[in-house]
Amino acid sequence: MSSRRFRLIRHHDVSGVSGVGPVAEGVQFTDGSVALRWYGDYPTTTVWDGIESVVAIHGHGGATEVEWIDADTGPDPGPTLPPRETLAARPWPDLHSAPEPADPDPLHHERDHGAAPPGGWTSHRVFR
Repeated sequence: MSSRRFRLIRHHDVSGVSGVGPVAEGVQFTDGSVALRWYGDYPTTTVWDGIESVVAIHGHGGATEVEWIDADTGPDPGPTLPPRETLAARPWPDLHSAPEPADPDPLHHERDHGAAPPGGWTSHRVFR
């Protein structure tokens, strides 16, 4: 399956917030995951594990439906991706592995309490 675009069409506004008609647009990716962008005064983008989750949360028992913009073309002829549920869980990489600086804040460090600012610093920079 190639990526497919869709819209959410709301027939009845259960929440009283989004109104009726087209309320969001989205794309279903090759692995089945979905990115959804809401219309309106406070547009928001959300990511879902699949279209079934979007319908379960936002379908309101048929009050909102998915309108596919792109036809389902079937499986891609290119490389096949394994189903998401067969992939092993992987923890997030350590994004903060850089060593801490020796003195992250020389103006407010405990051992330098009340000390003068480092050379080259002006009051403009210190109190900005």
